[in-house]
Amino acid sequence: MSGPVERFFRQGIAMGSLVIALAVATPHVLADDTEALAREAADPTASLMSLNLRYTRIPSFHGLDGSAGASQFQAVIPFRAWGTSNILRSTVNYTNSGPAPGGLSDVTIFNLLVFDQPWGRWGAGPVAQLLPGRDGDSDTFAIGPAVGFVASSGRWTYGVFNQNLFGDDIAISSLQPVLAYQMGNGWALAAGDAQWTRDWDRGEFVNLPVGVQLSKVTRIGGQSVKWSINPEYNLRDRQGLPEWTIRLGFQLLVPGG
Repeated sequence: MSGPVERFFRQGIAMGSLVIALAVATPHVLADDTEALAREAADPTASLMSLNLRYTRIPSFHGLDGSAGASQFQAVIPFRAWGTSNILRSTVNYTNSGPAPGGLSDVTIFNLLVFDQPWGRWGAGPVAQLLPGRDGDSDTFAIGPAVGFVASSGRWTYGVFNQNLFGDDIAISSLQPVLAYQMGNGWALAAGDAQWTRDWDRGEFVNLPVGVQLSKVTRIGGQSVKWSINPEYNLRDRQGLPEWTIRLGFQLLVPGG
């Protein structure tokens, strides 16, 4: 990694660690209903503050030997501005091992303006992505719109979330299905973090993952947390793409944040 990027990553890790420590140490009123909290944790448009750590293991690739590992830190911060609910989400990815160069990967930031409706809620806003470490002939920045909606019925939560990123040599759209079933006592089954990605320059989908996420919302020392495991298979059989992916997640949940 170059000097500025390395310093940026180190500062991000330090700030993330400080935020996590403050979130754990700060007293707050915990929700008694873990079912409601589990439902919010499965909803990307919910005004729920969370600090998320995720490790992704890719044990196999399509048409390519080897494996890979990556880490991710994500902060979700709800706030009000312009008389409207907002959700700011920042995601930092780091490549631990595999065929891709190790170190800091993409950093994504979006702000979603959220509007409640009788049937649920919808949101829209800008999304931007920084791509450090790429060669000089490729974009290092892309931006575009994000939009999504979520509704619920009984134990079901369903919806869709779409992000679009455009630059000089980037034109991609991702579609994330939102589907979760609350099993009770904080347990849930969901579609997970599957991102169906289309490259408009190639005119094809470059990722078509399907999977299931098993999660549990509980408490540790009075702090609400969510554990999850999310195996996933990529239906897009193209050399070099991940075939199987397993994500392990841990979230600190801050109701009323």
